[in-house]
Formats: sequence, C-alpha cells, structure tokens
Amino acid sequence: MQYENIDSAEMAELALSQAVDEHIEKSKEAIDRISELEQQILHWNQEDIKRLRNDIQELRELLKKNFQVQIENFIHMRSIPGMRVPEEIRQLYKIISVDKKGFALYGTEMDKIAHITKITEHFMKRKEAAAQAKAKEKK
Repeated sequence: MQYENIDSAEMAELALSQAVDEHIEKSKEAIDRISELEQQILHWNQEDIKRLRNDIQELRELLKKNFQVQIENFIHMRSIPGMRVPEEIRQLYKIISVDKKGFALYGTEMDKIAHITKITEHFMKRKEAAAQAKAKEKK
C-alpha cells in the first residue's frame, strides 16, 4: 500500500481500523485463556493447592485488566472442588479449597496457603479465647 496518495483522514481511519483489529485479536486471546483457566479451576484435580492459587491469580489479573471484572463476579468459588471444611471455619478464614494433602487456599485475596490443621488450631484457640472473655464478663 502506498501512503503518499492517502490524506490524513484516510490515514487516521486506517490506523483506527488496525487498532480495532489488534484489540479484537487480543480480546479473543484473553477470552480463550479466561475460558481455559475457568475450566482448570472448576475441574481442579485437588493435587496441588499452589496450582489452584496460580490459576486463580492469573484469572483474576486477566479479568481485571481486560474487562474490569472482579473474579468473585465471574466464578462461583464454592463450585471449586476440595476437601470438606466446617462452614464456620470456611467463612471466617475465607477458605477457597483444600487439596488432598490438607493444604488450604484462603484469604480475601485468595493467595494464602496453610495446612488445614494449622487453620483449625488457630480457630479453636480463637474460639476458646472468646469463650473465656465471655465468661469473665459474666463474673
């Protein structure tokens, strides 16, 4: 294509058209990767909690960067497979899932990992301290 015979309006239109084409191509790539990550997360094999954390973090970044969407509004976290955890503990520590070795992915940012026994011990100590504080109030 020869650019010397094109006026500035045509040049701007051509540049805009190319930019739109590039944006569409990048969006398609992002959508494909988002779809792939969603399937990996929802069908996670429960072997390694670090893999789940990495997939969730990548999905979170792609959703935010490309579509300004929070991951919590895109995927239902309770649909992620994992070991059963008492509801009170799940909610308090924001547990996403637990792998077959007992490691839990938890926290508001879904980026912390600890063994479920450590989380349960912490929960029990907290519960005991709260009960003791309540008993002192009654005295």
